[in-house]
Amino acid sequence: MLRRVVLGGLIAVAAVVVAAALWDWLRTEEETTSVLEVPRRARSVLLITLDTTRADRLQPYGARDVATPTMQRLAEQGLIFRRAYSVSPITLVAHTSILTGLYPPQHGVRNNGTHYVPEDLDTLAEILADEGYRTGAFVSAAVLEKRYGLNQGFEFYDDDLAAGRERHPRMVPDRPAEATVSSALAWLDGLENDRFFAWVHFYDPHAAYSPPPPYRDRYRERLYDGEIAYMDAEIGRLLQHPRLADDQDLLILVLGDHGESLGEHGEQTHAILAYDSTLWIPWILRVTDGPTGLAVKEPVSQVDVVPTVLDLLGLAKPAGDGSFAGRSVFERLNANVRDGLYSETYLPYYTYGWAKLKVLRRGDWKYIDAPTPELYDLHRDPHELTNLHQRRPSPAHDLARDLEELLTRLGGDPERETALELDSEAADKLRSLGYLSVGNVSRPDGDRPDPKDAIDLHVGLERARSFLRDRLYRQAVRQLRAVLERDPNNLAALTDLATALELEGEIEEGRAAVEKALGIDPANPRLHLQLAAFESRRGQQEQSLKLVDRALELDPRSLEAQMQKANYLSQMQRFEDVRAVLEEASEAHGGHPRLDAQWARLVEIREGDLDAAEARLRRALEADPFLVIAYRLLGEVLVRSGRFEEGFEVYRQGLERAPDDAELHARLGLLLAERGGGAEAERHLGEAIRLSGDFRADLHVARGAWLAENGRFEEAENEYRRVLQEDPRHPDARNNHAIALYRTGKADEAIRVLEEIVAEFPRHADSHNNLAAIAVDRQDWPAAEQNARRALAIAPGLTEGWNNLGIGLDEQGKRVEAEAAYRQALELNEGYWPARFNLGALLRKSGRASEAGVELEQVIAAVPNHPDVHFELGELYRGPLADGERARAHLNAFLRIAPGHPRAAEARRLLSGL
Repeated sequence: MLRRVVLGGLIAVAAVVVAAALWDWLRTEEETTSVLEVPRRARSVLLITLDTTRADRLQPYGARDVATPTMQRLAEQGLIFRRAYSVSPITLVAHTSILTGLYPPQHGVRNNGTHYVPEDLDTLAEILADEGYRTGAFVSAAVLEKRYGLNQGFEFYDDDLAAGRERHPRMVPDRPAEATVSSALAWLDGLENDRFFAWVHFYDPHAAYSPPPPYRDRYRERLYDGEIAYMDAEIGRLLQHPRLADDQDLLILVLGDHGESLGEHGEQTHAILAYDSTLWIPWILRVTDGPTGLAVKEPVSQVDVVPTVLDLLGLAKPAGDGSFAGRSVFERLNANVRDGLYSETYLPYYTYGWAKLKVLRRGDWKYIDAPTPELYDLHRDPHELTNLHQRRPSPAHDLARDLEELLTRLGGDPERETALELDSEAADKLRSLGYLSVGNVSRPDGDRPDPKDAIDLHVGLERARSFLRDRLYRQAVRQLRAVLERDPNNLAALTDLATALELEGEIEEGRAAVEKALGIDPANPRLHLQLAAFESRRGQQEQSLKLVDRALELDPRSLEAQMQKANYLSQMQRFEDVRAVLEEASEAHGGHPRLDAQWARLVEIREGDLDAAEARLRRALEADPFLVIAYRLLGEVLVRSGRFEEGFEVYRQGLERAPDDAELHARLGLLLAERGGGAEAERHLGEAIRLSGDFRADLHVARGAWLAENGRFEEAENEYRRVLQEDPRHPDARNNHAIALYRTGKADEAIRVLEEIVAEFPRHADSHNNLAAIAVDRQDWPAAEQNARRALAIAPGLTEGWNNLGIGLDEQGKRVEAEAAYRQALELNEGYWPARFNLGALLRKSGRASEAGVELEQVIAAVPNHPDVHFELGELYRGPLADGERARAHLNAFLRIAPGHPRAAEARRLLSGL
């Protein structure tokens, strides 16, 4: 059982499901005057942070239907804080306070992806590293990557999100607990007896909730709870490591960064509102020789973490020296310190241009500074349902005054907010996690909507982004227009609308949306880049360059702008300028995997330096195994080098990482179709068609060809009709349609279509060759020769054309020329067995039996059930090669395979003479 230490007012619980017995327990006031004594000495430290975790979903906080035995065991071995609060419901902001002991106005990090931790701040890792501690961090989401500065002081900072992500269907940039724990365990294995500070961050309960089996089955209707149960089990696995299970000098802290609304106050997730559904967090502390089984009701904050750790390690700074905003929790408990606790959320401001929310809590009162201020009595109203701001003016006034004074004391210097330039890859990662968009920060403060009044707009924008992820572009456009009717200057909605319209093919409307956004925020470099992309789609490359240059004026280090500029210059064939731009980008961002991919595409592949391109692309994939463009380009390089099997494998590897990438499916499907890939070719072509935003005629033509080759002529015709609806003059679709017509018995119509194509497109080699093939089928040998020669004059590498020419010549008695034609076909493709069969038959007729036997045996090895080959070999071995046993074997095989063949009677006659 947990004992209670009641040193403050009643806990403010923002729970959805809390057992009645727990509420009765919490309302029991048992005062104690005991002082908590904990030995202060050097010890190793394990900090575990739980992203998006509600306290009421853990057993120590009353949860009865979510299995969290690890949390329960830690609470029984240490103490839990019943009233622990986040400084902000935003991951990077909260973690910066956890690791610095400072409030957001002091450290300057106010939003994910917008700011980074200034280098002049001292982190807990830096302090402990200076004391000789080994330091390692293991984070599970892109919002905490090194680029945001929390790696300061860590000798090992693992933000590699590649491992374990296969379980996420959309390749969301985070990794599951199992992968993070495995990395931490490997690091612990190499520590020997060193004291250490390890920070392990878990992201699993963050939306979209997708726990692995068996948790997704046990919690089928409660996937959020399933994520927490899964995370608890993995923390249990972590704590089994000998350095954690057996260490007699170990401090363990487990706390949340923020909670999750789960529908409370109209918010589904977190970060927009400032209620305790997202600000109330779990905090469990276990220390060797420290208190056990205690539940503390004194309010504490994340800024208390660093002072608490340093206090327990005997490294505490002098009280009141101003190093930290927080205090050691033991100082709070033993001295009965009752500071007000500050929280905020600036995400509404940076994302939508809405009002910032600032919070001060003191005792049971909680004040939210908003356009419509809020005051709550958490003792009577823990769910914050009744705003008392008008009814209780005195506490409202006092808290508003205290908040203003606190913010003045904290500083809040805008220059402390160190803005971070993000490339499109980083921006896409944050956007996929639901965090990043572009807000109208230029609105007048008095014109900013109150987030609680606009929460339905946020929900609508989240729904629109879900539609975008699922490629439901029309639904996204409708949803975004509905948002803009209410909030016409919402830059996030305008930019998302532009994206949705572009993907829907509505280029002019999308361009208009970006222009409106630029009218609101003309100094936003990303908007200039978005408009440049629209101008490029319209063929206005010079205008695109001007817009990119303007973006670079606003943000000279923008990798995205430099890469976009190189792309436009390449389209204009200004290749020397391309090199200059990429060299400049390399000086600032050398080794960046996306930049390597751009180098390979725009310089090395174009110049034919395939070896250099391959090396660069492999380096890019080693740095980022999820870089889809690198898989596309590396596959292309390998195919152009004639290494087809390696090309297949690279495309397949890319699809393992990005299973919904249309271009990878397309490239693999087209290559397989060309190389006889069977059903796999059709499957990938079908996926490419389904996933492609734009109509791809080449995919439908290739899929139609595969269907026709496999006797599915009606389905093939449907594919060609779809292409011809888009482009009635499309020669490849018309050509393949003609083949399907011919194979369904419509020979005259097929010939008419092919003759129309060659009249309109005289250099369409496939149509000339198909006229030759039909002439062969109709035994019109001069026409076969004539059309084959026309095809080969256009495309001398056309294997089938040489074979058709050989047949036409052979049947006209021109055997020397025919043999040369067959051999040319085989030189182009030694595995093309029809030409080898025809060559073997010609050699047999020419009296060169031994040579004929060699060729035909190679054919039978390739197509062992082809009746005509068996017949030819039967005749050959019965006659000039004089091998009765082999003759009998081939003739019997012929009759077994094709008993109704027109030459079956002849085969029986030949057998009877053996």
